[in-house]
Amino acid sequence: MDNSQKLLIIGLGKMGSSLLRGLLSDGSIRFKVSVLEPFLNDENIKIIKDNKINHFSSAKEINRFNFDIIILAVKPQIIRDVCKEILSMSRGKKGYSIISILAGIKIKTLESFFAEAPIIRAMPNLAASSGSSITAILGNKFIDNKFEKLTESIFSKIGEFFWIKNENDMDIITAISGSGPAYYFYLTECLDLIANEMGLNQIDSIKLSKMVAKGSSDIMMLSKDAPSKLRDSVSSKGGTTVAAFEILEGDEKPFYNILLKAVKNAVKRSRELND
Repeated sequence: MDNSQKLLIIGLGKMGSSLLRGLLSDGSIRFKVSVLEPFLNDENIKIIKDNKINHFSSAKEINRFNFDIIILAVKPQIIRDVCKEILSMSRGKKGYSIISILAGIKIKTLESFFAEAPIIRAMPNLAASSGSSITAILGNKFIDNKFEKLTESIFSKIGEFFWIKNENDMDIITAISGSGPAYYFYLTECLDLIANEMGLNQIDSIKLSKMVAKGSSDIMMLSKDAPSKLRDSVSSKGGTTVAAFEILEGDEKPFYNILLKAVKNAVKRSRELND
């Protein structure tokens, strides 16, 4: 392990924990990792203990601030208080870089606390813990090539990544990718409940719906075809799939339109969070 770079993760909620597990997954992490989190669950306690990670329950426990990179993984609603704490515990020290994985919080908000600091805003998703995340990344004008490469090395540990140039796109990415796993979980949940309500026993219905989700995902990832073409390959004229899509699409595409409305509402909420 290369301990030359000291990394502090603030917040071990769903995303912070997923990111930590992803970083530790293959044993080749190149950072000395510390975490700041007052409320640890049993799983996080085990991860911290097994990997000999420095843990702080509060900022007051950090006697010496010597971190190179700080990853912000707290709730967006408390980010201003957290930024004030960082400034307090750093005691005016500069030279550290910030990576935020918070939904909705814009770079200019972070710059109002960390003037002229290299700041990167990133949006991974919950699949970070399994190494299957897709992360959008955007940096401010103070980032350099070294920080870019370090950031890429972090997010490459949890899946794929890509850089964007327009920060407004991040709200769309948050609604599609950040919230996206929940949409797929909900579809799987619905198929499970429907199968159960129609007479299939609960053990079989949940196994069936989960494997359908996994198999469909595997097919999409292995195929070069667009999802629409893959859907057509399942839809035989006069068959059961076509019958189902007579309801899902109909004359006014009810399923598409309700999903569109849901995603637009998520985008709206992402923009509100910065306020």
